[in-house]
Amino acid sequence: MVPEVTWKNETVCYNFPPLISVESFGDGFTLMEDVFSASLPLLNLQILLIYVISNSLNYILKRFSIPSFVSQSLTGVILGPTFLARTDFVRNTLFPEASHETLDVVGIWGYCTFTFLAAVKMDVAMVIRSGKKVMTMGVASMVIPLAVGLLFQRQQIARADSKLTVSSIVGITGIQSLTTFPVVAQLVHELKLTNSEIGRLALSSSLVSGLFGAVFNLVGMTLTMHLDAPGRLRNMAVAVLVFRPAMVRVVKRTPQGSRVKAAYVSLTLAVAVGYVVLFDGLMLAFSLGAFVFGLAIPAGPPFGSSLVETLETIPQAIFFPVFVATLAMKADLTTVFGAFENRGFFTALIYWSAIEKFVVCLLLALPWMPLVDSIVLSLILGSKGVVDASIHAYQMDNQLMGVQLYSLFMLSILVNATVIPVLVSILYEPSRRYAGYHSRNIFALRPVSELRILACIHKPHHVASAMKLLDTLCRAEESAVALYVIHLLEQVGHATPIFISHQKQRQSDGSEPSYSDDVVFAFEQYEWNNMGCTSAQIFTSISHAKFMQEDVFTLALDKLTSMILVPFHRKWGIDGRIESEDNVLRALNYRILETAPCSVGILYDRGGGGGCGFEVVSLDNDNDATASEPAPSRSICMIYLGGRDDREAISLAKRMANDPSVHLTILRLVSDEVAGSETVLDDVVLNGVLREMTHFLNVQCLERVVRDGTETASLISSVADQYDVFVVGRRWHVEVASPQTAGLSDWSEFPELGVIGDLLASKDVRTRGSVLVVQQQKQHKKKI
Repeated sequence: MVPEVTWKNETVCYNFPPLISVESFGDGFTLMEDVFSASLPLLNLQILLIYVISNSLNYILKRFSIPSFVSQSLTGVILGPTFLARTDFVRNTLFPEASHETLDVVGIWGYCTFTFLAAVKMDVAMVIRSGKKVMTMGVASMVIPLAVGLLFQRQQIARADSKLTVSSIVGITGIQSLTTFPVVAQLVHELKLTNSEIGRLALSSSLVSGLFGAVFNLVGMTLTMHLDAPGRLRNMAVAVLVFRPAMVRVVKRTPQGSRVKAAYVSLTLAVAVGYVVLFDGLMLAFSLGAFVFGLAIPAGPPFGSSLVETLETIPQAIFFPVFVATLAMKADLTTVFGAFENRGFFTALIYWSAIEKFVVCLLLALPWMPLVDSIVLSLILGSKGVVDASIHAYQMDNQLMGVQLYSLFMLSILVNATVIPVLVSILYEPSRRYAGYHSRNIFALRPVSELRILACIHKPHHVASAMKLLDTLCRAEESAVALYVIHLLEQVGHATPIFISHQKQRQSDGSEPSYSDDVVFAFEQYEWNNMGCTSAQIFTSISHAKFMQEDVFTLALDKLTSMILVPFHRKWGIDGRIESEDNVLRALNYRILETAPCSVGILYDRGGGGGCGFEVVSLDNDNDATASEPAPSRSICMIYLGGRDDREAISLAKRMANDPSVHLTILRLVSDEVAGSETVLDDVVLNGVLREMTHFLNVQCLERVVRDGTETASLISSVADQYDVFVVGRRWHVEVASPQTAGLSDWSEFPELGVIGDLLASKDVRTRGSVLVVQQQKQHKKKI
């Protein structure tokens, strides 16, 4: 039975009962006929086609800083009536009219997930804490363009399309003035600006504007469609007054560091789906239901993070691109260039709204930001995306605009989403301000000046390792240390990064969420125990793993630190066996080494040491290793081959020797080849250090001649278990030209440690001491 149904003034034939799937591909049917005749194989083919085309386009366009939304939209343009849908095969076989509803349902599920997660990641409390500047920027960037736009159009509204009411044109103007948080958050993330100052301001401002715009949108649709406003408000109140307290209670009952029970997550998702159905039944946008309920969920761990981890994979990666593609498939861009009523009016509306919004944001930002940064922020706040397109699609589906007008708006959104990211990537590069034009290293410090160190903490065991090393620097008042500690936590369940100064948090009323309690307590005790020679300030950064280095660099520049201390990604147990590895941490360390605005030290602990009981080893010309009298509390070996990194490392070791309880051995490895200019400089630095420490009884310098890397490896292996701490230079780009390490780089497992640091991390070397690998600041010549 094949009934005929009239839909959108067209007669569409449906198979009844519908054929969902086929049992086999035999019985006289070809493979293609079977796929196109059953709805489930056809849906799978459509989703696969959209996924392949959008990801292929994104692979090319992302190199030009064009976001994934553009690739997904272009997929819809290609498959829609603008191009391929003009052919009979695509229009009637691949994407027949009868399959559009099923494909729309899949896309709607993806979009509801997108808006729901965007609301879950929103921290509504940030609006209250955002400050006057951000609050003003968020509200004014929408209200002023809307008011100016309506004033400009007052004389034009009477000549508008007769199908559009005055309230509809006001709604369209409001959409053009809107700054949507999900769009800005997605753009900032894809441009890798999340942790930059511009990114934080854009996210905070769009959060304020997004909440204000959501209320405007809800009220606007209620008035436009003559709906029951008290009923809408009652449904929102249920989410805030009933569900949120229940979820807060669940959070309080969940142990710290644990996930919310799966039953609570499933129940929450069921209620979210219920809100989508409810709002759709009340003739409101279905996505508003997911958004309103998402705002009621506590952001961050454990509730928000559990929902994000559950929904962010398949719905976001597969179903959401389907929704964006179907939005573009509804548009026929060829009609935009044809003649239709009031085309000039709406084209002027789009251009004027964009210019007004840009100028307003620019004027608001200029008094407290540089010109280029103000331009970039204004561009980001003026960006358009999937939320704007979905609102216009909702208007078209409800007969508030025609296909031609919808196509015009879709084209403008596509141009906006392409041009703005490219301009932002050209104008703003956060890493430029990290370039080392000024000396921020230990070698350049005066001997009695304060040493400022930024220690990065990820896991609990990093605290003890860092303190062990700092003990060698913080025992003498003449070498005071200013310690800055940043606890780096991965951002899950938050859209905006969080940066906390615990010095300021102490003065709060205790209502703010508490982070890093154990780290704060440990270093406060450390500061107290080393009163007079150490000061400590503790910070917490909660951000995406890819952007953690931004907060590290910003803090290092703000505090004028000479060294960033980072933990190694591998952890050894007390017995010396490897317990765990963290490749996310390793990638972060690479990024820090590459762009850090000061020197960097990578610290790892091979399973203990750092205390008493080791023996001091004296190396002389006759014996490679001879046991002598009991060691002091800490014995340190600085392996000196030469180069910028080794000169930085010996400058740090010299400060360690200010503590009488530290025994420092400088083990110099030299080659019998002719010395070059770099070697002469190394000799000058070493001799200067030794002259300064002439009267130090706890310092000795031993020199060994080695011909190649094999002899170096053998010598280091023989003394590896005789020191508590090793300090070595990374010797970046020096290994190839150094005879002492010839051949060692071929077997290097961890290039970030350099050849000597990698050798000490090898399982073939028996040591239980700590190793600090030092890289001197990479300085750049300032461009004129």
